[in-house]
Amino acid sequence: MRSLTILALALSCAVGAMAQDKPPAPDKPEKSDIIVIGESDRDQRERQVRAFVRDLTDTQGIKPVARFDRDAVCPAAVGLTGAQDDAVTARMRRVAASAQIRLAVPGCRPNALVIFARDKQELVRELLRAHPAYFTGNEERPVELAKRPGPTVAWYLQDVVDRNGVSVSMNDQRGYRILGITDTPSRISPTTRPIIVASVVVIEYRALAGLTTTQVGDYAAMRAFTRADPDRLKKSDAPTILTVLDAPMGSEVPLTLTHWDLAYLRGYNAISADRFAPQQRAEIGKTMLRDLEHAAPRED
Repeated sequence: MRSLTILALALSCAVGAMAQDKPPAPDKPEKSDIIVIGESDRDQRERQVRAFVRDLTDTQGIKPVARFDRDAVCPAAVGLTGAQDDAVTARMRRVAASAQIRLAVPGCRPNALVIFARDKQELVRELLRAHPAYFTGNEERPVELAKRPGPTVAWYLQDVVDRNGVSVSMNDQRGYRILGITDTPSRISPTTRPIIVASVVVIEYRALAGLTTTQVGDYAAMRAFTRADPDRLKKSDAPTILTVLDAPMGSEVPLTLTHWDLAYLRGYNAISADRFAPQQRAEIGKTMLRDLEHAAPRED
């Protein structure tokens, strides 16, 4: 069974007996021109956070980060027993509240959907046939993503809005969007930005063995509320719930959402909408560093 093991290492010191004769005074050390400067804990933490944010934040160039911006989030889980679906949904709502994400009232129309299935490719094909609205403007990408190895697939329905938050209409005949405002382009603030309208996360049953509904709900929240993709963290050693489904049985995994995960969620959903991706990633990093410092245990 997967579990999180916290190891405590005990260090011991042995003191030898002193010699009877007084040892000779040591020679006076010579001055050295070599100065050794070690990396401070804070510098190391900043470097790790920058890498974590860079790898996890899905953007193209300077294009702004897409997030739930216009509508409140309404999570829902389906595919398990009724009680388990309710438990995963409730956990996702709790994570959203902790991350200060705007939540819709219970009974809302789901826009952050988590589906459990036997086979993700089969499920995606069936959804495309029966519910094409889950693929609007994005019909082929989920089908291709579902072919990748691994027990999960996620995709996001997006819209593009102007600086006032108004949707920029698409001209289907010409294949591009037509901006209805005449704002002067800026190097600081983008004229348009993408927003997440809905997200769909599919998880195969085989990945759930040994996991609790808390772990599954936390993982689903990270995937559904952001465009986070665990595949981009293959070389990262950051503590995150995103490793929980791909970890081998018997390996150490988080029991719940980590401080890093929650700090990332808070930063992701608090970024300035009127900035380009590099500035937004920097904002996420600052939020993470602040939250992680507050979460760090104090030494007596």
